Amino acid sequence: MTTGRIELGASGRAVAVNVKRLRKARGWSLRALSEALTAAGRGLSQDAINKIENGAEEGTAKQIRRVDVDDLMALAVVFEVNPSALLLPFTDLPSDPAPVTGVGSVPAIAAWLWADGRGRIRYNPDRRRETQDMESVLYGRPEWLHPGSHALSADASKALGLAEGEALVLEYDEQGMPFMRKRGARRERDDG
Repeated sequence: MTTGRIELGASGRAVAVNVKRLRKARGWSLRALSEALTAAGRGLSQDAINKIENGAEEGTAKQIRRVDVDDLMALAVVFEVNPSALLLPFTDLPSDPAPVTGVGSVPAIAAWLWADGRGRIRYNPDRRRETQDMESVLYGRPEWLHPGSHALSADASKALGLAEGEALVLEYDEQGMPFMRKRGARRERDDG
């Protein structure tokens, strides 16, 4: 059983680099980011954020703090970016190498499309690509996000209490929070 320090992998280093990059792009101090995270319900001290950013330096002897999934999501929320903006290297060109834990270095475009759910990062050469693409969609996205799926299934519509011709529409309230609203089909007016 390992009890020593676990080294950050490529994706952990990308998160560290991106936390620092996004914090500086916003013009925030460590304190400002700490306060924003606290307001979002995921308090991280200035020291913790500094230790996260220290992971950007490969082979550093400085204290490093790993980012867990809850930290990652809260950071994405306060920076107002997709989680993929923290997970992947911010490259200049789509052909630049992007190291990703578990697969190695791939072209940045492949990594970004995969992280955004729009492509695969690699294929198993022993299996048909079409089968792998179908499985990726089937297992990786809810049915209502599948390509070509513009409407809910009859069962889902019934479960949501939608009448024929009604749909759910994503909207945002005055505070910018998302919510779903029923929107019905327009009925023709009977003037006679």
